[in-house]
Amino acid sequence: MPSVVARPAPSATSTASPLSPRRPSISLLSRNIDSVILGNVQFETWYYSPYPDSIILSSENPPTNLRNGELNGRTVSPSASSAASTTCPVLHVCPYCFRYTPHKLAYVVHLRHHEQLRKQDFDLPPVPASAMPVYSHGGYSVWEVDGETEKLYCQNLSLFGKLFLEQKSVFFDTGGFLYYVLTYTPPEHAFSSGSNATNQEHMHGDGREDLGLKTEVLGFFSKENPSWDSNNLACILIFPPYQHRQLGKLLMSVSYKLSGWEWEGGVIGGPEKPLSVMGRRSYLRFWSERIARFMLGESADADGRKVFDDGKKRKGRKAAVMKKALTVKEIGERTGMLAEDVVAALAEMGICEMMMPKKARLKKSGEVNGIGRMAAVTGNDVEEDVVTMIVKRSKVAEWVQKHNVDLHDPVREAGFIGEWAMSEAETNPEDIEMEEHDGQ
Repeated sequence: MPSVVARPAPSATSTASPLSPRRPSISLLSRNIDSVILGNVQFETWYYSPYPDSIILSSENPPTNLRNGELNGRTVSPSASSAASTTCPVLHVCPYCFRYTPHKLAYVVHLRHHEQLRKQDFDLPPVPASAMPVYSHGGYSVWEVDGETEKLYCQNLSLFGKLFLEQKSVFFDTGGFLYYVLTYTPPEHAFSSGSNATNQEHMHGDGREDLGLKTEVLGFFSKENPSWDSNNLACILIFPPYQHRQLGKLLMSVSYKLSGWEWEGGVIGGPEKPLSVMGRRSYLRFWSERIARFMLGESADADGRKVFDDGKKRKGRKAAVMKKALTVKEIGERTGMLAEDVVAALAEMGICEMMMPKKARLKKSGEVNGIGRMAAVTGNDVEEDVVTMIVKRSKVAEWVQKHNVDLHDPVREAGFIGEWAMSEAETNPEDIEMEEHDGQ
């Protein structure tokens, strides 16, 4: 199985003091696993992850009695593991439960166990049974997994994610988090309650060995439960073989939807900060596209109003021009974004033109000792001494064209399930038209 992604170069700087008695940061430790096999895809790891050495460095033959498809069911002495190697060449990871083993035979037997379970129950989800579906469209599904209820699954998922995240620190204390797992099931294998078929090409039909895997796990994001800082996302990862397919934007959109900002009592928030360099780059692009859709009238706010629905027209010799005055806070409220994120996105886009403030008009307020006093106009006549930023739709359109932005939202409102689903009256006609087009 060929390697899919080459790992990035290791960091050349360290913030640890040479006199510090503490162990080096976990992000600076050498990789302990060369590559992983997830399902039937093999790819290289990027960073160290605290998998137990007693399991991943075991050179003993796998147990022959793999009752119920269990993995990691035995203990290996430290001497036995250290005698072999300090690095695991290949770690096999189950895409259904994220249990792991360095032994291919044990892995195949374990997957056959999952295959038998799915033959008995076709609607068995590719995640723990307690998981709740929150989104399903075009073969892509997002499942909510409670870190308190499914501790082992979320711990294993976190350990796997650390192989590709330099700054991840939560591995075992998963009780305070919710995990949202992204999966893809080809329409011909979709669950009876799940995905809508589309004409999207199955991204991995390359003739690899068929291990009975009808669904692939593509990535996940997590968030605190509850978040006292109004964060709608704590950690996000699309696994390396599936990156550069706009799937990160899909998960980001889902995270904003689940914050419930559209409804009374909902929360306007954003990702946990500070962001990594790659994380900030990804979010700046996501925020910029979100604002572009709103300003071009391609998306509506919580009340179904588009940005120019109640705008004023300036009449003149030329055709009427629509104008709309919005504060940064109002843009944030109508897109579900924090004001600071709106400002960052507008600066990144470079579409704002500055208009300097007008001087406040003054009026004579009377005389004291024969000297006239000038006071600023009060009440409704006051002109605020603030800088105004002008955003022209033509500038937004140029930015969209230059950066090849798809003005359709990464998620379809019709794909949300349960409490997140819209009523029939709220269904977006564009989603209906899109689905009809996909079905042709």
